[in-house]
Amino acid sequence: MAATLGLLVACGGGGGGDRAAGVDPGPPPGNGPVTPPPPIIPDPTPVPYTEAGELLATITSVTLDDNNVATVEFQLTDGNGTAITDLEPGNVRFTIAKLQASELGSMTGTWQSYVNDIEPPDNWGVTDVGTEDRLQATYEREEDNFVNNEDGTYSYTFGMSLSDIPEDILAQAEEEGLDLSYEADRTHRVVIQFDGNPNTTANPVYDWIPANPGASGVFNMDIAATANCNNCHDPLAIHGGNRQEVQYCVTCHNAGSTDAHSTNTVDMKVMIHKLHSGANLPSVGAGEDYYIIGFRGSKHDYSMLHYPQDIRNCVNCHAGSATGAGRDDLVLTAQGDNWAEYPSAAACGSCHDGERAQGHIAGQEEANCASCHSSSGFAGSIADSHRMLVAEASESFKAEVLAVDSTMPGEQPVVTFKISNPDTGENWDIKNDPAFTGPGARLAVGVAWDTDDYNNIGNQGDNASQVQTQDIASFVDNGDGSYSATMPVAVPDGSAAPGIPASGSGAATIEGHPVLDVDDEEEGAETIPMTNAHAFFSINEADGVPVARRTRVELDNCLACHGTLSLHGGNRTDDIDGCVTCHNPRNTDKRRREIAMDPPTDGKDEESIDFKTMVHGIHAAAIRENALEIVGFGGFTTHRYNEDLVHYPGDLSNCTTCHTDSGYTLPLADGVLGVTVDTGADRADPSDDTVVTPTAAVCASCHDDQVAMSHMSSNGGNFATTQAALDSGQVVEECSVCHGSGRNADVSVVHNPR
Repeated sequence: MAATLGLLVACGGGGGGDRAAGVDPGPPPGNGPVTPPPPIIPDPTPVPYTEAGELLATITSVTLDDNNVATVEFQLTDGNGTAITDLEPGNVRFTIAKLQASELGSMTGTWQSYVNDIEPPDNWGVTDVGTEDRLQATYEREEDNFVNNEDGTYSYTFGMSLSDIPEDILAQAEEEGLDLSYEADRTHRVVIQFDGNPNTTANPVYDWIPANPGASGVFNMDIAATANCNNCHDPLAIHGGNRQEVQYCVTCHNAGSTDAHSTNTVDMKVMIHKLHSGANLPSVGAGEDYYIIGFRGSKHDYSMLHYPQDIRNCVNCHAGSATGAGRDDLVLTAQGDNWAEYPSAAACGSCHDGERAQGHIAGQEEANCASCHSSSGFAGSIADSHRMLVAEASESFKAEVLAVDSTMPGEQPVVTFKISNPDTGENWDIKNDPAFTGPGARLAVGVAWDTDDYNNIGNQGDNASQVQTQDIASFVDNGDGSYSATMPVAVPDGSAAPGIPASGSGAATIEGHPVLDVDDEEEGAETIPMTNAHAFFSINEADGVPVARRTRVELDNCLACHGTLSLHGGNRTDDIDGCVTCHNPRNTDKRRREIAMDPPTDGKDEESIDFKTMVHGIHAAAIRENALEIVGFGGFTTHRYNEDLVHYPGDLSNCTTCHTDSGYTLPLADGVLGVTVDTGADRADPSDDTVVTPTAAVCASCHDDQVAMSHMSSNGGNFATTQAALDSGQVVEECSVCHGSGRNADVSVVHNPR
């Protein structure tokens, strides 16, 4: 599931960017800003630094004196351009680094900090594998070197010369084979960090070449855009939250910095690849742990981290004009294509860290890697090696619901559909083509009701899932590439138990996975997730026009982290409207708990699988008091969504990460059902279900502690009531009185959407 990367997370191997739509780009790198910095507005009552709602910081110049000591000039305003004049030296930090040459070519390089510490292996009483001191990049913050001009401008002079680094640091660098010499003709970078303000997001960056301070277009290794990281991380905010820009991260997280305790490098391109791979690292699979010892000896173990998409999707983090072509959701950077063009021992070996791969890498000259790992080489290009063939194959299948007939109560719906290949424009012959008839293939057509809130009462099953047919042999070939499937169960008219007719509107769905041999290897065909399709139909709407189910979540928001949302063996893919037909308020895992091979430990007889409670409960594993446990298909697996499994990378309080702008606000839509927590003696009859009131159910899916639940109960929430009590008004939630739009604890304010 979703992965959060708690301590040291960013992306790529250097550089960054902040050019996403809606993001203030700030000053570009190079010899200071190309255009003048924002003017400072004089104000007799300047905004206190600690209270500013927004900080705008600009480095206006970096100069070196005759001894190569750097002085940084910068200015600071609030979001209105009003000068901030009371910045304290304890609330600002400075880094300075050079971009060293690389044997891989002029379009690559390695950052090396000039400011470093020596870390002993047991600095905080943590006993680990390290036995030797190691160099670690750091920052400067010397109070005596800080000057406040009292007009919103400031300066800071570094405490050391770039050409006269302390002897103990030089000795340690020499021992590790590091080059800390001053190279005036190389790109240099200064970055500032601001602390002591809860709204701090500023990490201003200044790149220049000391030997040619007037040069423009300075090469700066712009590989990974911060905005791309923030598609998941919301935002990238590390080491207390004030380090938010990849261009800043690389000034310390470079090849010259190592964790002395674990002996693992904290080089950006190695550390980030490894921690995103986490549980899937070959070394972890072989029994090793991957961890970093952080501030004051805290151990950050990434061996259990599960990345929420295919790790081969390299372009999600670093994308250039070639590899990122056609991706409007990504920020392209100048060296964003480097991952596909310049193989390196550090970057490649970070993911491929198994014994065999490491032996291969160790036996090669890095400069020669591209002779094999290229489009003309023996091993093929890096991009080809990272192709996701199954994902590519899925693009050859497009399902469409063309019509839904016979949908009145008492009638068996007939769903007409087709599955085409967008690449060829041809329709798939699902009755004869091995993609649909071969071993392991699956195609299911289903219907569900009603769209106010799916309940599927009268589906003649022992759960509240949709009605389906997978009997391809019974599908009618219409002769035009389309097929018609008749549902095995009629839309209930109330004549059969439990005596409740369907009404309103319903939905028809197409789901499943064809099979294809995507790589021509002996293993045979693989299942191919096919993007599901749905369409709404009227059951007995007065005007015959179907009413769609409410939209509260945007699929693209899910895909920002997941890449593709493909679950249940690849059968249910990228269609939330299809998911909720089964993951509805009446459905639970009861029948699967009864045969669970690994019974849950939560003490419950059943757990709701309603989408709004289940998905919240999964993503909120880090803040829940009780891990959500759900028994899956056939009782084979009990899914325990705890902190070992789920590492959400964003801000849980930001509901718009997943929801539409109004999709999480109160009051809830009319018709939303209570959430069943006990299906009673008759699973087919909802009248004996015990339900939780809908607002309390969704809020308690994250806030499941007794204090929060008591608060909900005191305001009309009920954790053991009936739908009849809700429908009659006997039980009424009053949550909107305080948490509704415009109220004093408005959900849209409390949950702080950006």
